[in-house]
Amino acid sequence: MTSARQWAATIALAVGIFILITIEELPIGVLSVMAPDLGVSEGVAGLAVTVPGVLAGVVAIFTPVIAGSLDRRLVLVLALASVVVSCVLSVIAPTFAVLLLARLFAGVSIGLYWAVLAIVAVAQMPPHRAPRALTVAFSGAGAALVLGVPVASWIGTHLGWRTAFAVVGCAALLVAILIAVVVAPVRTSAPVSMRMMGRAAADRGVRHALVLTALMITAQFITYSYVSPLLHSRAGVPFTSIGGMLLLFGVAGMIGNFAVGMVLRRSAPLGVLVIAAGLALAILVLLLAVRSPASAFVVMPLWGLFAGAASVTVQAFVSSEGREVVEEGTALNSAVFNVSIALGALIGGRILDLAGQEALMIASVVMLGVALVVVARYLRTTPTHV
Repeated sequence: MTSARQWAATIALAVGIFILITIEELPIGVLSVMAPDLGVSEGVAGLAVTVPGVLAGVVAIFTPVIAGSLDRRLVLVLALASVVVSCVLSVIAPTFAVLLLARLFAGVSIGLYWAVLAIVAVAQMPPHRAPRALTVAFSGAGAALVLGVPVASWIGTHLGWRTAFAVVGCAALLVAILIAVVVAPVRTSAPVSMRMMGRAAADRGVRHALVLTALMITAQFITYSYVSPLLHSRAGVPFTSIGGMLLLFGVAGMIGNFAVGMVLRRSAPLGVLVIAAGLALAILVLLLAVRSPASAFVVMPLWGLFAGAASVTVQAFVSSEGREVVEEGTALNSAVFNVSIALGALIGGRILDLAGQEALMIASVVMLGVALVVVARYLRTTPTHV
């Protein structure tokens, strides 16, 4: 495989995760127009994020076991095919119940893709380029925040939320074909068993990664799942300008995705410490200082800078701290990551309906504070990181 083909394959994987993050978070960007159209509250509409997240977590755990010796590249293609089905059903959904059915297919796609992305990305490059391959592949997540979610949000608010789902579905079909053509086949030498998954869960590094992922990602999505109504009612941002705010968030996230690489090369746990602290700071500032579109314009990029680096940082933690069980650890971390998104949206929806927006942000900051304590203790008690 030539160097150009290796990079093309890695970029194709990044475009795939771009599609997955976009479809996963698309309801967040169109929440304020989708909810009234389907006759539900914004808190209830948040289930469109919760349902696929929970299913994605279950699918991610079992993907390495069910896939067996199947080419992991084909798993990615199947994941994108499931996105297409989800988008078709979303476009024609007459009720919120049908939309939730469509989101089940999104959950399957997210679980499949996240569970094997890191393994396939690393396999496209020589071993010495593995960290770079991970950074580039996961940059698609940041790119989705830069372009995917904001553009879909703009389409949703200007042309209708159903049109946004239609555009993402067409893109998913094209990317599925691209991955099938340019990505090299990846097969495991020994099929993964549930016993192996259990061994990975008992690994100290993986265990800490799962706890940190749960705390950080749940905290992030308690608030971020409802950023659209938060920006509108708290900061006075018009619905038509929310896409622009998400664009600022995403651009900063893309920068953070690559910038954190400097920290990760020194220590992945240290990277997690930096990201958790940055998220806590950004949401605290959001709570205390955002009262106008101008203040939101300043804070959203700060928040995005750290949020955009979260996915690659927690994956780097798994890869560096659970070296003997990377595939199993990656699947478990993917499961926790996606369930945490769902849990964050669910908890956030209940808090929003019962206690209001300030309580959302306070809950997020408290959880991130706990994450800081956990990772700081890990750094103190792990000799290689002292």
